[in-house]
Amino acid sequence: MANINENIRGKKLYKEGLEGQEASKNDAGEIVISKEKSRELDILDDISQLFNDDAIYQTNKFLLKQVEDLRQDVEELHAFIKDAFGKDSSTAASKGDKGDTGNTGPQGPQGPQGPQGPTGATGATGATGPAGADGKNGTNGNSHLSGVEEIRFNEKTGQLEVLLKGYKDAFKFNPAK
Repeated sequence: MANINENIRGKKLYKEGLEGQEASKNDAGEIVISKEKSRELDILDDISQLFNDDAIYQTNKFLLKQVEDLRQDVEELHAFIKDAFGKDSSTAASKGDKGDTGNTGPQGPQGPQGPQGPTGATGATGATGPAGADGKNGTNGNSHLSGVEEIRFNEKTGQLEVLLKGYKDAFKFNPAK
């Protein structure tokens, strides 16, 4: 990982001074030029004259090559910084290393009870239990027929008719065929 310096290790090429002043180095080590020359340099925006005048070109061609190399370096740096960090430093795309994971927080409260689940499948039928003890014989024999007055088969209707005490009409049953 690389670090960037807080300064650029260089000084400004020139600083504007007073009118008519000769170029000189000040106490801070800066080159101070006259106000007129500073203004003249500030309004320059076309260097084609350097290329069109052969005497000026021959004198400055190495300087022009160095300036073009610097311009290309700055262009590459600009593209790199824009790709790495974006155009807005407050939302830079590059981040530092991820920090350590924090401690586990306390357990939260228990959530509400969920809805009742579906009914489960019916279980298997249990085994048949043992036979019960024989009951006592009553005085009139089998007591389960004690309320029956008459049992008969009606051949016309094909029904079994049972007449019980206290009922006026017989109960009629259709036997399975």
